[in-house]
Amino acid sequence: MKLITKLHIRYCLLLCLCTLSLGLFGQHQFKGTVIDAETKETLPFVNIGIVNKGVGTVSNFDGKFYLEINKADFSNTDVLQFSSVGYKTVQFKISEVNFNNTLFQKVVMQPEAMQLIEAIVTAKYLKGKKDDVVGFSYPSKNKFGYWKGDCSLGAELVTRISVDKKKHFLKDFHFYLNENYSDSVLVRINVYKGGTIYPEDKLLKKNVTKMIGKSPGMITVDLKPYNLIVDEDFSIGLELLEVYGKRVGLVLAADYRPSTSYRRYVSQGQWKTFRGDAMTFYVNTSTLSEDDISQISEYARHKTLQNSFNTPQININPVQTHRSITGFVFNNGKPVENATVQIAESLKHTQTDAYGRYTIMAQIGDVISFDYLGFEKVERTVLETIHNINVTMNVMVEELEGVTVTERARLKKTEAEMFSEYLTNDELAKTAYGTLDKKTIGHAITIVDGKSLNLSAPNILAALDGKIAGVRIGNVTNGNTCFGCSFTKVAVFIRGGKGSINNIRPAIFEIDGVIYEDVPYFLDLNVIERIAVIPGLAGVGRYGQVAAGGVIAISTKHANYATKNNRNSDRAQIRNNIYEHDAISKEQVNKNLPSYLQALLVTTSFEAAKKEYHENEKLYSSSATFFLDAYIYFTANWEQEKFNNDIISNHQSLFENNINDMKALAYAYQRVGEFEKANKLYTSVFVKRPNYAQSYRDMANSYVEVDEVQKAANLYSRYTKLLNDNFLVADTIGLHPIITTEFNHFLQHKTDYNISSEDLKEVAAMREGADTRLLFEWNDDEAEFDLQFVNPENRYFVSNTSLNNQNEYFGKQEYSSSKEFFLESDIQGEWIVNINYKGNKSGLPTYLKVTSFSGYGTDNEESITRIYRLSLKNVNQNLFYLPTLGADKLN
Repeated sequence: MKLITKLHIRYCLLLCLCTLSLGLFGQHQFKGTVIDAETKETLPFVNIGIVNKGVGTVSNFDGKFYLEINKADFSNTDVLQFSSVGYKTVQFKISEVNFNNTLFQKVVMQPEAMQLIEAIVTAKYLKGKKDDVVGFSYPSKNKFGYWKGDCSLGAELVTRISVDKKKHFLKDFHFYLNENYSDSVLVRINVYKGGTIYPEDKLLKKNVTKMIGKSPGMITVDLKPYNLIVDEDFSIGLELLEVYGKRVGLVLAADYRPSTSYRRYVSQGQWKTFRGDAMTFYVNTSTLSEDDISQISEYARHKTLQNSFNTPQININPVQTHRSITGFVFNNGKPVENATVQIAESLKHTQTDAYGRYTIMAQIGDVISFDYLGFEKVERTVLETIHNINVTMNVMVEELEGVTVTERARLKKTEAEMFSEYLTNDELAKTAYGTLDKKTIGHAITIVDGKSLNLSAPNILAALDGKIAGVRIGNVTNGNTCFGCSFTKVAVFIRGGKGSINNIRPAIFEIDGVIYEDVPYFLDLNVIERIAVIPGLAGVGRYGQVAAGGVIAISTKHANYATKNNRNSDRAQIRNNIYEHDAISKEQVNKNLPSYLQALLVTTSFEAAKKEYHENEKLYSSSATFFLDAYIYFTANWEQEKFNNDIISNHQSLFENNINDMKALAYAYQRVGEFEKANKLYTSVFVKRPNYAQSYRDMANSYVEVDEVQKAANLYSRYTKLLNDNFLVADTIGLHPIITTEFNHFLQHKTDYNISSEDLKEVAAMREGADTRLLFEWNDDEAEFDLQFVNPENRYFVSNTSLNNQNEYFGKQEYSSSKEFFLESDIQGEWIVNINYKGNKSGLPTYLKVTSFSGYGTDNEESITRIYRLSLKNVNQNLFYLPTLGADKLN
């Protein structure tokens, strides 16, 4: 397979999120805002970097940027450059730059005097003209170009396109997306003149951006508004502006025909040439005659003269007048997919993606409307200072004459109130994630009583058919693209479920808390108590992306219970979940360990273990995993402090640049009470990942452990501010509840802060009936596994960490690596916790730290910490028993 380009470069954070002093780590920061010298507006998407040195970034929507370098790598004559279309380039010598780690600086750019006479091509000039396609339109099966890994903003991928000497008006630019492993990416389309060795002189003088989602296929960008006319070769390509998600993994099709392509790894970086390679980039054009050009030029001159009389002072500023507006559309804190975002009184429109995100080109003064069926229409005006618009849409409510709704009637009931009313209130429905009240849920759900079903029907599909408006039964085809086979199965589709008309997703079923992606033909219709039909918008908010097509939640008479604070003992009391004792034992798991660990496990003395270690030390001298395994083993079995510490200190360099290894080692230090050492590692991780909520959570906890209360408080405060400023997005399913739990605990036990009585009640309610808090943390955030919790009555429930289910509907995706569970005390006895490890993308072991808290939040709180090495994949294996966590020679 021939690779056009492979951009293994550093992904630079745009905004300064770090509240720590980072100067101790040899890095120098230059951060600030780029502004227009005349209008004082902030400037988005400015290219920033050290010229031809591979260090750079791009300013974000608010003009903010963050650049981190090591000054020792550059000479005083190296140049830091700021450039943007429509502005004069700004340059500083490195010796002139104030690398102040705390100072937020302003960089002022002067608008560039631009030619006022611009060709204006209207529809009348294109009528009847010859259309043509220039470029490379055939995607090859074995050639592609991609950005992969941690990719730096401002990286470009460009292909040269040959044209004849005729005048070609550029209409539409097309490229092919093979795969996108990111959440979404924002790119800028750049068009360059072709008469230079490298792409230099831009033909396109405006910021034209495109949001690329996950759907493969052809992507089209309308170039007609930008009046581009070429009569010689030109180059066109894509530049990376923003990555929504943990990393970029954007794969574009390449053409089998030869040409010349260019790429650079970073903003202001050096171009490299790839001869004989072409991306699948092509443009629809219309050929114009000389007479057309003459008329167009005359019209442009007339228009310019007319404008000069109407406007005494003309300031041509493309960023000011025509800009990319981006943002999110929410309802009740949940994203709204497929909402229509349109420039009022025009045909320009787009739709929100699965995360509620959109981007659209607009001018100052434009009115942007946000519309979605069943919701009240929202309109916002684009002002001079606005580049980002987030809106909340409310469900449309019809007011009826003679009907008065009191404030009390609108108040949501508590879980306890709904529990007591369930049998008598037919507008309540039970789900694994709480009881739903049709009146206050905020979404259009349908609830059907089991008695109204056709109980003589042969199965649940027949019983549902025709009973619920908006629900239809159809077929879905699953294909195997590798082997060419496919099969069709029956599915249920809910109107309003997520997915386009061409790619509608089937609903899932939930029966007493158990999720079924296929139709549950086995279900006895006579035991159905109530059915709730939940559309995709509401379903994703509770169940994750698996519910994108909606949920049919069925409560049976055999499981008449209500969930209580989302505790796990409730979710274990569900049908068809009897534990079969099918998990393999620790002894069986250990047979699959590396030979050096198996040899250590059978030793009976420190001297024998030490000898075994030294025999393998040289063999695994470059493996951080070996020394981490050895350190965990020796600290768990032999109290030999100096020897144990030397295992790491003699090989410290192996851990310095790998975040996963540093986190695993931090876990090992925390387990043995070496909190200062763990703090240094978490600080290093924070420096490398200052834009991750997980970094804030880990760093704050570490400061609590070393009794740096003020620093912990600062981090919690900074995290909250970043949420409020939309720089971070609260993962309300995974990490954010953990941070909330620990922040409340921090306030109660580590500060003098007086918590209000209402907040105390809320904290107490969270702990009500919960004797045990289980906290799971893992070092590799791309690891996947299923946790199986078996209660003392031998019933289980499963929680998974699939990358497809983690945080998928939030604006800035990151894979969190923590989960918490509260186990209730309703059932006395021993719990079993098993794990089915699915692996990670690195192929190395994943290290899982488990902390069990008893009496969490009380004066009698106690905790136990264990570390588990995960490497055996795709088999259910015993992890530990509660309450002991089952210490052994490896944890």
